[in-house]
Amino acid sequence: MSGAREEHGPGRTAEKRQAILSTATELFLRNGFRGTSMDELASQAGVSKQTVYKQFTDKERLFREIIEGVTANAQAVISALTAAFGDTPATTRDELEARLCTVARVNLDAVLSTQVLSLRRLIIAETEQFPDLARRYYEQAPAGGIDVIRDSLEPYADAGLLAVRDLRVAAVHFAYLVLAPAQDRALFIPSELPSDNERELFVVTAVQAFLDAYGATGK
Repeated sequence: MSGAREEHGPGRTAEKRQAILSTATELFLRNGFRGTSMDELASQAGVSKQTVYKQFTDKERLFREIIEGVTANAQAVISALTAAFGDTPATTRDELEARLCTVARVNLDAVLSTQVLSLRRLIIAETEQFPDLARRYYEQAPAGGIDVIRDSLEPYADAGLLAVRDLRVAAVHFAYLVLAPAQDRALFIPSELPSDNERELFVVTAVQAFLDAYGATGK
């Protein structure tokens, strides 16, 4: 690939930038920050190493742009959780149970996404070098999901369907009753993601346990 061709027009520059970002995302997720070389990146992206440095200055800046971009995409999961709670609150315990099962499944499937699991492993591995990125991801993704759950549970506490002293603690309990066993296994054994039947069991038992703990009696 000649240098002249690489610099031909803004459209070509945008294509190269996207190729670099896509390839770098794949390599960072697979090999980590230290295990990814700019030479390999340039070769697989089909551009010169000079072009990579011209676009992103250095490997750290490229890594930051990718993680910040993926972190921003966490809003899609937040929106899905919000939608799963519905436009109006459920009015009976049975309706609430069904609604919580939907929310739990959406959350579980999102967290067990192959890309999300790989990203979490990567961020955890690089936390010491990039603590600001790790904090930002935590605040926008896991903590952001808890915030949505907390806010969405509040109408049920106000209506007396849930007996809750601390809404955020209740939201954490709800989220991790379903997420913890599946997420832990998937982080360490990514080749053994739970089946649909296993996921449904995680969801149903978690929601039942949550309502046993927090469901107001007589409702």
